[in-house]
Amino acid sequence: MTELPSHDSFTDIPAPDDLAQPRERHDGWSPDRQVVFLEALARTGNVKAAAAYTGLSRESAYKLRRRPDARAFARAWDAALIHARDIFQDALLDKGLNGWNEAVWHQGEEVGMRTRWSAPLFLAAMARLDKMADGIDLAGKPARVAAEHFDDLLDGIGKGEDCAALVDKIEASGRTASEEENQRSDEHIIAMLELQAGREQILAMAPEDIDVSDLDVASRETWSDLDWDRAERSGLLERSGIFDDLPEPV
Repeated sequence: MTELPSHDSFTDIPAPDDLAQPRERHDGWSPDRQVVFLEALARTGNVKAAAAYTGLSRESAYKLRRRPDARAFARAWDAALIHARDIFQDALLDKGLNGWNEAVWHQGEEVGMRTRWSAPLFLAAMARLDKMADGIDLAGKPARVAAEHFDDLLDGIGKGEDCAALVDKIEASGRTASEEENQRSDEHIIAMLELQAGREQILAMAPEDIDVSDLDVASRETWSDLDWDRAERSGLLERSGIFDDLPEPV
């Protein structure tokens, strides 16, 4: 599976301990720390990693998000995930065009590196990424509108403002006849995080150690996203020949 930006891509985000004149809250989520968390989330799409970098817990981040006086934080959170998806898409495009380095394993030991390039795998990965878009655009159109105002939200949050007028504008611009269609529960967010954790576990395994005995290529239409990830990482897709009839890239 193509590597996505790592969860430690925080080189130009100010570390929490370096923030000037922190304004502490009783829960630790000062305006400055909220901004650091949101910027880290926009780089990685990983709530746990962003919270850890900020020096606070994932649970406390979700608790803050649910607060009625944290509407700007919640909207900026959705916007950050949109930006993270766009970063992942750019990285995937780069890998698809230029290839990527992958460790070569033999009998449980890393013995070298190889460069992989596969247009069919790239196209398949892009198709699944597009399919995931509905799940990552957690609040539908309002999240996309919030993404356009991400810097404005961060500026207001960093100043300790509630950004009420901006949030009202964002929500009004994205409101549809049924708000339920544009909202996703915290359980859905957690499910997305669990999916990412599963992908990280697959990436950490040697390809020959990945069990694909339960995967029938003929039934691939029923595979889950993690099934596809296992099939790619293990080399099952390349061995199966399912992409042999695809046209060569122009």
